[in-house]
Amino acid sequence: MNTTLLAGILFSLIFTELTDLSPGGIIVPAYFALYAASPARMAGTVLIALLSMGFVRLLSSCMILYGRRRYAVYLICGILLKWLLSTAGFSLGFGSFLSIGSLIPGILGRECERQHIFPTLLSLAAVTAATVLLEMLIRIF
Repeated sequence: MNTTLLAGILFSLIFTELTDLSPGGIIVPAYFALYAASPARMAGTVLIALLSMGFVRLLSSCMILYGRRRYAVYLICGILLKWLLSTAGFSLGFGSFLSIGSLIPGILGRECERQHIFPTLLSLAAVTAATVLLEMLIRIF
């Protein structure tokens, strides 16, 4: 676990320096690599991140959101949406709605807004794949 987190953070930093694109934040690819065997959690995290983006844009039309305040609203939206979807999924008999962590969707949503959805998700996929590949190589040797 620690090697995966360390590798994910290092790959994120290197990728950002080389391409000037953020893979969803420094820590997000590391956590995605930890949950690579659970695509439902990864998809749930991306869904909550995109929903957070929509809610922050909606709130921006009636509130002044910028800087740290905007970032905090992203984190709060991610946490509340995860809770809401988990509660709704449990009450409908689908089990709890799965996502990676509580803060990861908000961090990813903010990065998707900052540099657009497609480049962020593509960068996230590349860094996550590199991290998983390195972890597999470490396990082999």
